[in-house]
Amino acid sequence: MEERELGGVAALLSDFSTRINDLEERNRMIKERVDVISQTLLKQGDKLNKEITALREELRTVRDDIDRIKEAVEHIVNESSEFARKEELKVFERYIKMFEPLKYATEDDVKRIVAKMIKNKDDKIIEVEEE
Repeated sequence: MEERELGGVAALLSDFSTRINDLEERNRMIKERVDVISQTLLKQGDKLNKEITALREELRTVRDDIDRIKEAVEHIVNESSEFARKEELKVFERYIKMFEPLKYATEDDVKRIVAKMIKNKDDKIIEVEEE
């Protein structure tokens, strides 16, 4: 009977040993999976941190651009007060049309015309005397 009991105990121990080996193998596989998942999460975390840093830099650049645009708009608004208004330009246009400045001669034009007339008059006098 002892042999039977020893055989039964040996079978139980062999079964337990097989189960323990299976559990250890499962545990090892789970650890490997956890390690792979952990490495993947770390890589993804690093990648996200880099993207966040790049986005922050881009946001800083966009903010700087917006500030420069705001300054330019403020400058334009401040300068626009010195611009002539449409109504003022129309009044000025009416005055120009009324005076017709293109019909007026400059001082140099008048001198040139007078000199030409004097020359022509002298030429006519010389022609008359020659005849």
